[in-house]
Amino acid sequence: MASQALLAPDPPLELQRDVQRKLGRCLLRLQQYEILLKALVAHGAIAGPPAALQSVQDAQVACVQKKTLGTLVGMLTERYLTSEDVDDSNEEPQGDCSMWFRFRFQVELDASQHHATTAALKELVDLRNELVHHFLQRFNIWEPQGCLAADAYLDASYETIDGHYLTLRGWAQGMDEARAAMASFMRTAAFEDLLVNGIAPDGSVDWPASGAVRCLCEAETQFATKGWTLLNTATTWIRTQHPGQHPQRYGCGSWRQVIHESQQFEIRRMVNTEQGCGEVWYRSRQEKASMQGKKSS
Repeated sequence: MASQALLAPDPPLELQRDVQRKLGRCLLRLQQYEILLKALVAHGAIAGPPAALQSVQDAQVACVQKKTLGTLVGMLTERYLTSEDVDDSNEEPQGDCSMWFRFRFQVELDASQHHATTAALKELVDLRNELVHHFLQRFNIWEPQGCLAADAYLDASYETIDGHYLTLRGWAQGMDEARAAMASFMRTAAFEDLLVNGIAPDGSVDWPASGAVRCLCEAETQFATKGWTLLNTATTWIRTQHPGQHPQRYGCGSWRQVIHESQQFEIRRMVNTEQGCGEVWYRSRQEKASMQGKKSS
């Protein structure tokens, strides 16, 4: 019995070990939070031409690796937690770009929630700094009372850190689900129609981006005479070169209706005196052509 008593640790030593274990638990949970936060910040938004997306993503992942928790939290609150729509027009392509992809994940909060969440995240950063840099200054863990105070503080700290981690994990899962849904949609015919032909899933048409307008413009460069293109010549060429492009695809009964609905072209009717019939000619709207000329210069 005496030998067992000699081997038993002193009460302060046992208390110290509990404090050390709980401090380690807090720090490990903080590291888990930081790793997850880096992933969310690095993958929460991406923009660029398709061929460059992987290099853009790799650069974003590398960029966040050496960021401090405070910087990462600032990036999270500024970019992904919002109480209103974010203007990201500065991410649009500069100059001519045939295709541009953009994905952004956001957590929408009302004004009071946004304020409370931002304040809570700042407190988390302060708590992390307290645990890493000032814990031993605050608690004397060589005395029983100091150990007991530290023990209670660490229990409360872990509860706070774990709550933030679970919230962040929910946001990250939401982002993953959104990315998966986007990837699934990008494999559908509807996405191809949207991307190639400018036809939205609800049937509305983005005419400037539509395949029909693109084909008419391409025919215009091939067959224009003094700035005007004979519509019959253009549509005959389109049927041969782009058989998948036809007015019915865009909810129109004729190419004349396409020209009218798109509002991208001017049209004029002339009489062919040799054949004794009317003809329809078209050309790109002059203000549109003027803007394209400025871009190319």
